[in-house]
Amino acid sequence: MPDLHLNNRRIDIIEYNTYTNWASQLPNSNWLCILVSDDRERRYLDEVINKIIARDVCWVAAIGNQCELLHDLVDEEVAFRGVDIDSLYLPKHDIMTTFHRDFQEGIWFSIYAAHDEEFEIETITILDLTSGKRKKEIELALEN
Repeated sequence: MPDLHLNNRRIDIIEYNTYTNWASQLPNSNWLCILVSDDRERRYLDEVINKIIARDVCWVAAIGNQCELLHDLVDEEVAFRGVDIDSLYLPKHDIMTTFHRDFQEGIWFSIYAAHDEEFEIETITILDLTSGKRKKEIELALEN
């Protein structure tokens, strides 16, 4: 997909897989992550959550069949890090989370409605954990 900007935000699509260093493509600040997942195993979801927190994600929107689970896992990890005795890394800002059962609505919300008072969201990164099964649906949502 060519360089894409919508609502003054850069849109990136990264396909998650265990064979590449997908996390090196993540932004380091002022970004929202759309997690697209239908049936990933928990250990992979935990890996993704840890890596996006480490890259200072400011907002996480989950879509797909595992949207509610992902939302809860991100919230639990943030809460755990906030009270854990071992001082696990958390960004200085709050991490907002939402989940969207309607696929297109979740992408629309992330691009046009998600907002934070502390900083401007500059990049939307769509992290596809479906091995490309939702690629066409992602592309269609971005066209509308």
